[in-house]
Amino acid sequence: MKVLTVISGLSYKSGGPSRSVPMLVRGLAEAGVDITLMVVNKEARMNVEPLQGTSAKLRVLENGFRRKEVEAFIREERFDLIQIQSLWAWHYHQVVRIARRQGIPYIITTRGMLTPWSLSQSRLKKALALRLYQKQDLQRAACIFTTAEMEAVQVRDLGVQTVCSVIPNGINTDDYPCRETLCGRKEMLFLSRIHRKKGLELLIEAWERLQSDFSDWTLTIAGNGDEEYIHALQGRLHAAGLEDVVKIIPPVFGEEKIRLYQRASLFVLPSYSENFGMVVVEAMSCGLPVITTDNTPWEVLNEKGLGWCIPLSVESLGRTLCEAMGLGVERLSEKGRRAGRWVRESFDYRRIAGQTKELYEDVLRGEERAKRGYTYLPRGVRQPLRVATNEERNNER
Repeated sequence: MKVLTVISGLSYKSGGPSRSVPMLVRGLAEAGVDITLMVVNKEARMNVEPLQGTSAKLRVLENGFRRKEVEAFIREERFDLIQIQSLWAWHYHQVVRIARRQGIPYIITTRGMLTPWSLSQSRLKKALALRLYQKQDLQRAACIFTTAEMEAVQVRDLGVQTVCSVIPNGINTDDYPCRETLCGRKEMLFLSRIHRKKGLELLIEAWERLQSDFSDWTLTIAGNGDEEYIHALQGRLHAAGLEDVVKIIPPVFGEEKIRLYQRASLFVLPSYSENFGMVVVEAMSCGLPVITTDNTPWEVLNEKGLGWCIPLSVESLGRTLCEAMGLGVERLSEKGRRAGRWVRESFDYRRIAGQTKELYEDVLRGEERAKRGYTYLPRGVRQPLRVATNEERNNER
């Protein structure tokens, strides 16, 4: 099986895909897949460490590359399958067109690009792109790859009838060890992009209301973002007199990031929209219970008692923060240890790569993907994976 997976970029400043995609590629290579990762935008510092020591190949296109160059490369390599790792960008559409011309089945990974929040951003441009090419690309895919059932429902809500797989992102759980002892630190952590999408204004307002009751707790906000927006948040903290207990710090990586996870007692991600949320899995793996919103696919936190998945509002955040901080560090740590065990059972990258390899095999065989619950359609409907016939491919050419 020879597979090409295509992503725009792997910058450390990017979101979750810059971490989850290289880890998936690593797992697939370890599972015996002949896989090439093509990066469209060359950057000074890219997250390619997960590929080191594996058979995975990296193809980085120079800025200003030509479509014919990509088409010749794909033809020479004779890939069996192509996976596109997001939507909207014109170069993704060009690779899809190349795949159809060469009769190669392709999978599109939506990566949260079809959530209502995402569709509301640059709304007119996306509506035009859907009409001109994006919906057709989705309809003609062999499969649409989603990381949560919520995404599969969003795909169907657009009227796309292509079968959807649901396979979560994975992490190397060895890199995110669950702490063994209590740190005793009353610290809540937010670690993600500092962006309006993340609900930080609501979190700060809720924190301000609770400050007098939980004055021994601190909040650390770590991440990169627009400097003007970060400055506005800092001004808000200053006006509320929270500068000593709420700190905004630059993004952290590697061992420093692990230490930040492991010294905290709670993790919070009050987002308006997340298709997955890599930091949720990383935090739980390190032994942190999580507070997030029902705009994310983490209702399981409530079901398994690993954290809180709540409606996004200042009032809801306030009630939940009060409940969580009121539990005390001991009980929070026990929740966190259970979360760490669950992540190891469910989200290790080797397990996820195995599921993905099985999906690839089923796509190439054109078989139904109804076993083990990895393929979902809304309301329990299932349908076979479908690969275009030779006649359809010839017509497309």
